[in-house]
Amino acid sequence: MELFSVEFYVLMFTVAALLVGLIVKPKEKGAAETSFATAMVLDRETDTTPRIEFKCLENGDVVLIRSGLSGITDTATVALAVTRIGFDISIEERITPGEGDGEAVERATFILGNLGAERYHVTYNSSAYSLFMSTTLVNRPGIGFVRFFTQS
Repeated sequence: MELFSVEFYVLMFTVAALLVGLIVKPKEKGAAETSFATAMVLDRETDTTPRIEFKCLENGDVVLIRSGLSGITDTATVALAVTRIGFDISIEERITPGEGDGEAVERATFILGNLGAERYHVTYNSSAYSLFMSTTLVNRPGIGFVRFFTQS
């Protein structure tokens, strides 16, 4: 003698699968926020290996040092378009050559603000140099690390 019919078990299995799907569904990331950062400092450097150095400050800001620039002078503008969706940060490098003569530079320094003490996934794309980098950034005071680019 059966206690429940096959249809009942199918219905219960379907409801259980629906509940599991709702429980493991990721949270909504929210709207994309785009901001822009212009290099505060353009300077010379002896090691011209293309890389990014991250330094987390006490106030939550992150200093980003882009090394390995070539073919530009201190009259150029190096800027970043920073798009943030939740804990994903996408950075697009934009370089505008300067006018007139200037001193050659290989490094640009930026500050990324308004970041909480969280773990972020960061992608950095430099179309001008065909370089790409992806990393995880844990924004805690005192953390600092270097990531090298790959050819895109």
